[in-house]
Amino acid sequence: MPQATPQTSWEWNERFPSLGQLLGAYFHQDFSYLYASREEALDEYIGEADSEGRVRAAQEIGELVETVSSDQELRTATSAVGLDLLPPRGMSLREWLESIRRRIAAA
Repeated sequence: MPQATPQTSWEWNERFPSLGQLLGAYFHQDFSYLYASREEALDEYIGEADSEGRVRAAQEIGELVETVSSDQELRTATSAVGLDLLPPRGMSLREWLESIRRRIAAA
């Protein structure tokens, strides 16, 4: 039986804890004070996270983009787990998350 779509920040974080760690710890509101680019932040995550955490984060990104159908719901979900940045210019949030997933999976 499929899980119900989370409704609160707590539920999103319970369902996607590794993604919350990635987005909340590396792509938060103070991002620009710590990193020169999104790539630098992702490089640091890849270098610091253990392989199990990276695998879970990549899986959770895949689950999230399959779970939500609209771009608005995706923005709500990613904001709930700590994302406080817009995707790079010219990319949708869904495309950016997929590029992050591929990069993590390749590491």
